[in-house]
Amino acid sequence: MKKLFASILAGALLLSAGVFSGKQSGVQAQEITTQAEEMKVIGFWSSEAGVKERKVSSNSDETYAEESRRWQGLPTIAVTEGGRMWCAWQTGDSVEGPDGVDNYDVMYYSDDSGVTWSEEYMIWDVPDENIRLTDPRLFTDQFGKLWLILIRGGLKGVYAMQILNPDCENPETELRFSSPVSWLKLPPAHRPTILSNGRWITPVENSTAKQVTYICNPDNANGKYSWTTNTTQPAVSAFAADKKYGEAQILELADTKTLMMLSRLPADKGGGMEVSYSSDYGVTWSAYEADKGVPYVTPSSKFHIQRLNSGAVLMLTHASTSQRVNLAAYLSYDDGKTFPYMLMLDDSETGNRWGVSYPEAAQRQGKNGEIYIAYDAGRYDQKEIRMCVITEEDIKAGKPVSASCKMRMKVSATGGYLDYVSVKEKYERYINVKTGTPKSEILSLLPQTVTLVGEDGSELPLQGEWQCPDYSKNETGRYTFTFSRSVNGKAQDRYSLLKAYVTVRDESIKEDNEGENNKGTEDGKESGCRSSVVGGGGVLIAAVAGSLMLCKKRRR
Repeated sequence: MKKLFASILAGALLLSAGVFSGKQSGVQAQEITTQAEEMKVIGFWSSEAGVKERKVSSNSDETYAEESRRWQGLPTIAVTEGGRMWCAWQTGDSVEGPDGVDNYDVMYYSDDSGVTWSEEYMIWDVPDENIRLTDPRLFTDQFGKLWLILIRGGLKGVYAMQILNPDCENPETELRFSSPVSWLKLPPAHRPTILSNGRWITPVENSTAKQVTYICNPDNANGKYSWTTNTTQPAVSAFAADKKYGEAQILELADTKTLMMLSRLPADKGGGMEVSYSSDYGVTWSAYEADKGVPYVTPSSKFHIQRLNSGAVLMLTHASTSQRVNLAAYLSYDDGKTFPYMLMLDDSETGNRWGVSYPEAAQRQGKNGEIYIAYDAGRYDQKEIRMCVITEEDIKAGKPVSASCKMRMKVSATGGYLDYVSVKEKYERYINVKTGTPKSEILSLLPQTVTLVGEDGSELPLQGEWQCPDYSKNETGRYTFTFSRSVNGKAQDRYSLLKAYVTVRDESIKEDNEGENNKGTEDGKESGCRSSVVGGGGVLIAAVAGSLMLCKKRRR
């Protein structure tokens, strides 16, 4: 048995000062017995005595301490009515998937819009040493209730519980959950989509060619949340034999009569993403369509799509079909037919195949339209969970322009990497030029020595040259100029300080129309350094944000 915990009571599991309570009203509570080995999920705070020193299993030397984690990834994020942020993700064992039986979930909170995060964290695990917890999901329903969805690996069940008081004064002692209830047998890849008729819908493609759509008609008054499926015609993929991770997600279109479902494909198939439609709430689906062009592309990685408060459609995916690089935010105002605007969220180079990946945006936006996005970076090396705060204004401009925009904030980083946060030299990294401008003129604006300043105050002078072999002075669009020297060892250029972004525009186009030219590449690939929007949040306004990132204080 993985572990035994104190605070186990008949009919309820108490986390620290009573996190679980099966007696809360409005919740269809599942009975929790006094035998820990019969429990499906168990949660506790890292602040409990001895927890950080406790081994995750009898077969592992890993403990629940942050520095013991072998990887981190697959985050989910939510914002409460009171403005508190909760972020949860999977961590633990040396590998993901079915072989990582010691994987578990953790959850942190922030009360300052993600600038700092709690020192203490919640740990979710299962008592059976042969079962792991996979990527969690945070879901806010239309009744204002915040749910935490936990998935037991190996098709061992999906459980959900309500966070009853997510805005409580002292979460470590006051946070309370409903008893976990069984939701689905098969694991969904995303949180449910709330339809205009009030029902919840989620597709499941469990490493198989067959897709199933589940519907929940929530009976909130009686605390009943039952899921059923009546899919008679699933979406059929031409790449069914090649699909391993569908990770499908559904968006209700503006006519409220049509559902659009997106599904992940292998990187070398159909552009990496395929799309299906339903006009009967998921009973029947059209055959999947692939090769839809940008932004319906992935390098075989998870994407995210949702409707914003304005009615615009937000798509988070990679501006690449080959590697998990260039994580971008796309914006559509015609229900996904076209995505004329794009902001590069993270084009940093992690130096490993996992790159930057698995983005999710919180359902609730800020008072000024802020969009809160979490994702992972360098899953096994940097071991980072990062976050961006952007607005539609930033996406339309193709770079950070709003007062609230903050890029590549650090939620958690356990890889021990030094971040370079600014440069000593003063030069413009967003450069606008007219068509016909020779490369030599651009290079004259960029220094041959770049001195990086680390978050610890250290300096790293680098001498080199700026390179962009695909620069075309007569072709409008955006180009990335990359410095020939890079950062090595346990350090990283998190904010892409060694990149400069050049926009070539027709002189007849006004300066304030930059967003109109902010379109993705035709095939979704990075062709050398050429990309119509490669800069977007990459540089971050380093001089200003650098001081912000140096703040190591965490709220308790």
